[in-house]
Amino acid sequence: CNNQLPYTWNGNTYNAAGTYKDTLTSAAGCDSIVTLTLTVKATLTGAQTATVCSNKLPYLWNGNSYNAAGTYKDTLISASGCDSIVTLTLNVNPTKTGAQTITICNNQLPYTWNGNTYNAAGTYKDTLTSAAGCDSIVTLTLNVNPVVTGSQTATVCANQLPYTWNGNTYNAAGTYKDTLISASGCDSIVTLTLNVNPTKTGAQTITICNNQLPYSWNGNTYNAAGT
Repeated sequence: CNNQLPYTWNGNTYNAAGTYKDTLTSAAGCDSIVTLTLTVKATLTGAQTATVCSNKLPYLWNGNSYNAAGTYKDTLISASGCDSIVTLTLNVNPTKTGAQTITICNNQLPYTWNGNTYNAAGTYKDTLTSAAGCDSIVTLTLNVNPVVTGSQTATVCANQLPYTWNGNTYNAAGTYKDTLISASGCDSIVTLTLNVNPTKTGAQTITICNNQLPYSWNGNTYNAAGT
């Protein structure tokens, strides 16, 4: 094999393939010419590129474990029994991350995000697949604005009916609800308690003499008998 050079033969050193002669002395004391045909098998090389996601590390290759992207070499034995040097170029696609903040009204719950349903405010994570085929971890911050409530009490006289409140008209005492939009854009439920004071009635009978006319009553002047 190439990595076994230089090759020593009969005390001579050879650094390359070729045909070499050497003269020795035979048992009879004469020259003995020997020829060496030296064949050198080349070291084989190869290359491989692998791309993996970071969550699939460590990466196993030829029984070796690699924990990061890089270029790695390994020496194997070829079919001819010589060294075979292979190079691995390992690419590692990172895990992608992302964040999203959503603010909704309480009456919009449950909220659906990436096929998942959430019933309350909070921080939630989901694992998707990126364009590179690797994990993509996204975080949702879900804010929920509550339903705002309020109440109001109004007291009117019966002769002030109908009573108008938030564009609605009411003709009798009672408790009424209306849904408005709060500053945050969510439902605001307000309650009106409407009290109606009745018109009071009363009667009075006055008898006077004719010469007492005109008669004044509650600031009004009357010139004749009547109701």
